[in-house]
Amino acid sequence: MSSFETIEAFVKDRPVLKTFEKELVADGINALKPLERVEVTDGVALPDEVKQVVANRSGSILSASTILKSDFFLNLQKMTLPERIEGAPNFRRVCMTLRRVRSGTSSPAEEPDFIAVQHDDRWVCGSGMPTVEGLRRALTRVDAGPGGHNTVHWTSLREEPVIYVAGRPHVLRLVDKPLENVEATGVTTEVVERMEDNFKRDVLREVKAGDGRILLHDEVEERPGVFVIIPIWQEVGKEDIMTPRNVFELMVKEGYQVDYSRIAITDEQAPLPAALQQLLIRVRSNASGPCDFIFNCQMGRGRTTTGMVVACLVATTANWDKSEETLPSPEENGLESYDSMDGPSEEEAYLQGEYKTILQLVAVLSHGKIAKRLTDNAVDLMQDVQNLRKAIYDYKLKVDACEKGSVKQLKLLNLGINYLYRYGTLIVFANYLIEMREQDEPEVSFPQWLQEHREITKLLSRRSLD
Repeated sequence: MSSFETIEAFVKDRPVLKTFEKELVADGINALKPLERVEVTDGVALPDEVKQVVANRSGSILSASTILKSDFFLNLQKMTLPERIEGAPNFRRVCMTLRRVRSGTSSPAEEPDFIAVQHDDRWVCGSGMPTVEGLRRALTRVDAGPGGHNTVHWTSLREEPVIYVAGRPHVLRLVDKPLENVEATGVTTEVVERMEDNFKRDVLREVKAGDGRILLHDEVEERPGVFVIIPIWQEVGKEDIMTPRNVFELMVKEGYQVDYSRIAITDEQAPLPAALQQLLIRVRSNASGPCDFIFNCQMGRGRTTTGMVVACLVATTANWDKSEETLPSPEENGLESYDSMDGPSEEEAYLQGEYKTILQLVAVLSHGKIAKRLTDNAVDLMQDVQNLRKAIYDYKLKVDACEKGSVKQLKLLNLGINYLYRYGTLIVFANYLIEMREQDEPEVSFPQWLQEHREITKLLSRRSLD
């Protein structure tokens, strides 16, 4: 027993437990309400078939009062994207590396800027959760199909378990909250994929009990801007039920040149340090030779764009030539002060990411100014679907327009702060990459480095959009 970890260490190493604790606190006594089942012997009229099936589900994942909702819904595609691949929503392909350049010649000590470097053999892509056919099209698009000359390293950033039914991805939802993700912040990739294996067994069991039928739910637009969830019966066979890993294994069998990995990240939150370390290893260990790094989440928006930015930061700092120029020293890393008459407007400052938390971060980081500049350039390079700085400012405007203290304001404030935390975390990660590149000592992991810089985590924990 003396060799076992303590219960304190056990809980600390599993941040997902904190998520459940928060839900229990938020729900109060309602958290103790049992799931209601429909008894057919009550002597009352049977409910309709759909309600009966949903209420009496008994799987370990597909349990009572849960539904299988289509993950491929209307208005998923951003219409302004220059390229569209049917079945792979919001697909885009961007060069992966930035190169440092001087933005002028007025002073040798002037901050470097960054421009995209066009490499025909190194790209980073983003996509929403693809259908099976959409995945084939996306891989063919980047020349990684059978007989192609490219290799794809595809990374799913989904935290929530996903199951494919008849070629389309579906997710678990509570019947009374069909549009909300079932979150489990901090859950590991191994746990998510084990849940998907159990999810698949639950669905197969229900298909068998239903003589080849499974009850699904889809999202349809009843009228402009108003969506409703409708039940659909689907005829399927055993081979039609697959986990995401099963789908990519099928692609490999068909001759597609793709390597699949899963790194669990919670929707609309910053990646945890361990997830960023996993992304770092994923990109570094596969960066040789012609390849595409493709990231996906549900919509191909927030988490996907974050993954693309991280890949750009890793690739850019990996090619850092220390002899090229000297980075600004910590002494040169002071904050710029704007004259109230000539400086940028408040809107411009916020759109440049100049929040109090970010400016304080820049001040304490060893290479804060250049880390922010690099992150901002990466964010701008990957902004086809979402620009993180603009998203933060949009939330700030919405928060300011709400009644102070209202439920809506608190919800929007929490989302805005999560986005600001994500932005700050990316700047910190960029600083870590630069610092590791500059030092001659053995590299420490990002989580370990962060533990040694408590002042950074304290700043990131601020709950403000000022």
